[in-house]
Amino acid sequence: MRVILGAGEQRWDGWVPTQRAELDLLDPDTFVAFFSDRRADAFLCEHVWEHLTVEEGERAARLVFGYLKPGGVLRVAVPDGHHPDPAYRALVAVHGPGPAHDHEVLYTLETLVPVFTRAGFDVQPLEWWDAAGTFHHVPWQVKDGPIYRSRLLDHRNAEWREGRGGPGFTSVILDCRRP
Repeated sequence: MRVILGAGEQRWDGWVPTQRAELDLLDPDTFVAFFSDRRADAFLCEHVWEHLTVEEGERAARLVFGYLKPGGVLRVAVPDGHHPDPAYRALVAVHGPGPAHDHEVLYTLETLVPVFTRAGFDVQPLEWWDAAGTFHHVPWQVKDGPIYRSRLLDHRNAEWREGRGGPGFTSVILDCRRP
């Protein structure tokens, strides 16, 4: 079973989309009701963790860890606090405009990884900006968990992928594996 946490309008083949009412990252009872004694093979969570405080994010990471099979992966993406475009950072800022009005944290690779390692995950960064404004990425498979707001998939990055123009919309993307 592969489950999208906070799917919103996202629908991907082979993934079960859920909303907060079904699986609330802050309510263990929703996980008990949804999973019973089953465990997920994989979780996918795009642009949700930034809506939690750091403490809530750490609790949520521990909860997800407990409902993931050994060897399973949580692929998580959040807005990137090191993105070099000031307009991007303003758009995703804590308590920013539009959908960001309830953002609690603007993560960077350095601040997001510990949220998951403290929960017991082995973490592999997939895409991120560093503090010097350099973009990093390692090859990753969309079939293992599509992240739309990524270098690979977001339409705003088409010219950048072709070597023209600057980056559009990217995320810090991690694969968090349960040992």
